[in-house]
Amino acid sequence: MSVRRWLTAALSVVVVAGAAAPASAAEPAWRLASIPQSTATSNLWDVAAVDARNAWAVGFEGYHPDQQGTSGDPMMLRWNGIRWSRTSLPVVQGRVSFQRVAASSATDVWVTGSPWSSDGNVTLVWRYNGRTWTEVPYPPGATPGTLSIRDLSVVDGHAWLVGHHGNTPVFHEWTGSSWREHQPPAECVTGGGFLNFCTINAVKAFAPDDVWAAGNGMWNGYSGPVLFHWNGTDWQVVHTGLNQQPLTLQSLDGTSSRDIWVVGDGGGMGSGNVVLRGDGTTWQTVSGLNTPATQSVAVGANGVPWVVGRFPQASFNSHGPAGWTTTPAPAPPGSFGTTYNAIAAVPGTNRLIAVGYADLPGTTPLLLQAVIAEYATR
Repeated sequence: MSVRRWLTAALSVVVVAGAAAPASAAEPAWRLASIPQSTATSNLWDVAAVDARNAWAVGFEGYHPDQQGTSGDPMMLRWNGIRWSRTSLPVVQGRVSFQRVAASSATDVWVTGSPWSSDGNVTLVWRYNGRTWTEVPYPPGATPGTLSIRDLSVVDGHAWLVGHHGNTPVFHEWTGSSWREHQPPAECVTGGGFLNFCTINAVKAFAPDDVWAAGNGMWNGYSGPVLFHWNGTDWQVVHTGLNQQPLTLQSLDGTSSRDIWVVGDGGGMGSGNVVLRGDGTTWQTVSGLNTPATQSVAVGANGVPWVVGRFPQASFNSHGPAGWTTTPAPAPPGSFGTTYNAIAAVPGTNRLIAVGYADLPGTTPLLLQAVIAEYATR
């Protein structure tokens, strides 16, 4: 064989071998996202995503602890598939903090907020149709009172607001043209000489007739975490076998009603936690999560749940065949640490988004800076 033919054959082998060698796939990881600069104190309370190109994060900025009631402006960031940027805001009167955001599509986004200067709990609601924001009148929250709205979920044009009014749970549904208040389960209503109560912290709507809510309650013979289910006709208490447990359910999520994850903790009254997994009918406790505060949970398209932990440091906790894996949450360089308030899965992907704040060093009083962390490949 000539030298030229030998070199040609050798190079062909090298090229083929190089083409056949698989490139190492990048592993997904939690990283801080690049977001527009905000004015301290700033904080992102909530996040919602509808697909890989549309997500919203809401909160406030420009709040100063020494100027309570006269400082603080609403803050909203939008993800377009490439970057986070500021986006158009609803028209607001006075100082307002955005608190919750939920969406069923890029043309059906809902936000709740509350004025800084209110003497009681006032909930304001806005809806985005893909072009403009419109305030949705919400009479139950129009005046200060004991009504507390804790969470928001949207599906097929129906929005659900849940919370509590004193000791009574609140379930408000936007039917497409007006608000409808639904009666709570009988267990939550005072009667028979026993002071019953239920509080609601979280809601997840899979369909207009398939909505789940979570919190805690107490009535004759029961005290502890409580799940509720709306079947299109009424709200019913779902029994999970957690009677006499000093815990409250804080968050729930899932890919459908056949695979739901619910997390809870002591609500500031203890160091325990609880994680439930259900198929809509039966429920099992998932043990081993090592955090006393379960702030929020989100479930990716692969069915893996991620739970936001707060103590002893901010963490993201996922569950797989080997049990729980804890990942320290990313923090900006030089900060004293981070707190993440909410987490959301991006539908159709295994990407997740968490929002919260970092403690800024060297500020008196201590100021905060909004942060976003993302779980994705780079």
